[in-house]
Amino acid sequence: MLLTDVGMFSHLLAAVGFLSLSIAALWQPQRSNASWWLAGAAFVTALWAAVFVATQRDPDFWGNTLSPAETLRSASWIAFLVAMLRPGWRLDERLSSSFVIAGAIGFLAALQLALDMLGAADQVLAGDRTLVSQLFIVMRLAVAVSGLVLVHNLYVSSDMGSRSGMRFLAIGLGGLFVYDLNFFTLSFLLPPPSEDLFNIRGAANAIVLPLLLFAAREAWVSRVQVSRQVVFHTLSFAMIGVYLIVMALLAYGLRLLGGDLGRLLQITFLFATVILAAVIVVSPSFRAALRVKIAQNFFAYRYDYRVEWLRFIATVSDDRGGERREPRQQQGESDIHERIIQAICAVLDSPAGVLFVPDEEALQPVAEWHWRSARVAPIPHGEGLAALLEGGQRIIDFDDLRASEASSAVLPDWARDNPRLWLGVPLVHLDGLAGFLVMERSLAPRALNWEDFDLLRTLGRQSASYIAESAAQLSLDEAAKFEEFNRRFAFIMHDIKNLVSQLSLVARNAERHADNPDFRKDMVATLQSSVGKMNDLLARLSQRPTRSEPHWACLDLGALLTEVTTVKRRGHAPLTLAGDGVNSAERLFVAGDIGQIEQLFLHLIQNAIDASEAGAAIEVTVTADAADVSVRIEDRGHGMSARFIRQELFQPFRSTKPNGFGIGAYEAREIARGHGGRLDVVSREKEGTIFTVTLPRTLSGDPALARPEDRIAAQ
Repeated sequence: MLLTDVGMFSHLLAAVGFLSLSIAALWQPQRSNASWWLAGAAFVTALWAAVFVATQRDPDFWGNTLSPAETLRSASWIAFLVAMLRPGWRLDERLSSSFVIAGAIGFLAALQLALDMLGAADQVLAGDRTLVSQLFIVMRLAVAVSGLVLVHNLYVSSDMGSRSGMRFLAIGLGGLFVYDLNFFTLSFLLPPPSEDLFNIRGAANAIVLPLLLFAAREAWVSRVQVSRQVVFHTLSFAMIGVYLIVMALLAYGLRLLGGDLGRLLQITFLFATVILAAVIVVSPSFRAALRVKIAQNFFAYRYDYRVEWLRFIATVSDDRGGERREPRQQQGESDIHERIIQAICAVLDSPAGVLFVPDEEALQPVAEWHWRSARVAPIPHGEGLAALLEGGQRIIDFDDLRASEASSAVLPDWARDNPRLWLGVPLVHLDGLAGFLVMERSLAPRALNWEDFDLLRTLGRQSASYIAESAAQLSLDEAAKFEEFNRRFAFIMHDIKNLVSQLSLVARNAERHADNPDFRKDMVATLQSSVGKMNDLLARLSQRPTRSEPHWACLDLGALLTEVTTVKRRGHAPLTLAGDGVNSAERLFVAGDIGQIEQLFLHLIQNAIDASEAGAAIEVTVTADAADVSVRIEDRGHGMSARFIRQELFQPFRSTKPNGFGIGAYEAREIARGHGGRLDVVSREKEGTIFTVTLPRTLSGDPALARPEDRIAAQ
């Protein structure tokens, strides 16, 4: 390529300018290491420009030194940027990382120098498309891309106080690498390289000198920091660049096959490798593994606690950046549970989790997030894993427990047999267990240390406070609904009193005027009006209070169920009753309030009827042992989802029926609990529902037990 007088002048200008920059960097009262690196890079650039001038004057003697001088120039600026970023990367504390980076820079420089010795630069300038020339251009492009990535890293990692000087430095160095990137890109795509672009490079480099001189006077080097996000994106882009360069070289090799087949293979291969790179980059496993390696090799601490805490708060608080959301009081309790699972799992890149919350009997699984493992079961209080959790704030490592035969005995079967379960995090609130989170194994293998456990314990305590706050809010909402109900009921009682007075007057006059046709006509009108007003009052009421405390007695449960099913069978058939204590000499006695227990079974059987199609079978089965009596009510209706059962079924004042009060299932469960028993439900959508009532058994009956027939018939 012809070296022109314009090129000689532009590079002479660059030589003088960068020599001045080198002197200015050293002409400071307090010189830092960065000043030495800047002075060195500027001096090498001045030498490169001077070699260009010398080559233009004597190409035979200096011609072979021009390309190596450019290689050293680019390597010196890369080394300067790494030196700038060294404090943030903590390379002084990580000698292995320093060795890797230094080795990579040295390898790139050595490879380019080797290509220089093979005459690659002359082939490029002549427009030859040999393998050596193409590799040479690719290496130049790789250096330019690496420089731009480091410049971006340097700028975004600087604090706000040093952004003024850093902005000029980033623009100046970015200009050097952008010019090289465009020059060699055009050389690769449209050989031979542009003669004008080649000769004017010196002047283009000299243009950025004022920016570099201005930046050199600032003591910004000591304030450069590097965040984990910056390192993550830098390494990601660097890996993508290396990957694409390697694939481009392989594609060029395919092109050497020649002809249409070679071109077809080249295009197909390039497209496939780009798609594969996109799949790898967006892979959660790849991103998780890269984050682990960054934390292990670039930073003294594994986590950026500010970032982790802000992300945790944003996830739990459901911060969607201004997106319209339901008010918090209208969101289900399981929403906060699922967000807690997601927020904690994200810390360790765990793909799924399930949350247990304690109730009176066990730790119950109340929420899942991306859970694909086998179904979990409640953890009973006071035994096995629950006892281990309630004894402290220990993070449970399921692998450690499985490794010991004695320790594995505390694990439930679903945890012992599932190797995907990794960690259990207790959520402690005021020294009490508010929940327990089970996490699946992380996407990338990682060893846990004290940082992981301390962070999990801290997030566990914060999550427990959210759970306690949510439960308290629900209790307050429920109490407020009862208070509102009582307030409305007080007003309605006044209207009912007026209706009762009116009906009492009609009843008293009926004995004297029953034979009077006009009176009978007026009485009917009064009754119709009163019924209409009562219906209006019921519509206004829309809810009803819970029943009073039970009046204990002993009742024959088999006889009671026989009468209940007889009455309900009039409206739905087939309805069958079978099992212990039914149509046999054996009698099953339970203690409790007869009216409440009647109401309990009347409601559950009516629910089964409402959920079933006409003619669908409903089965009531009674079983008993020495301690308990269980009544199983099974229908084959439309069923319910697990989410509905967990969030809606037993919530008071919520009903899916048009005229329902929304308190029936809640009242049934409270009646069972009030009698020392429980109400369990198992349901599958479109398959049916099974309600099971378990009540304590009384072994001796009361012979004075009142018969329930009359009361049931009146229902």
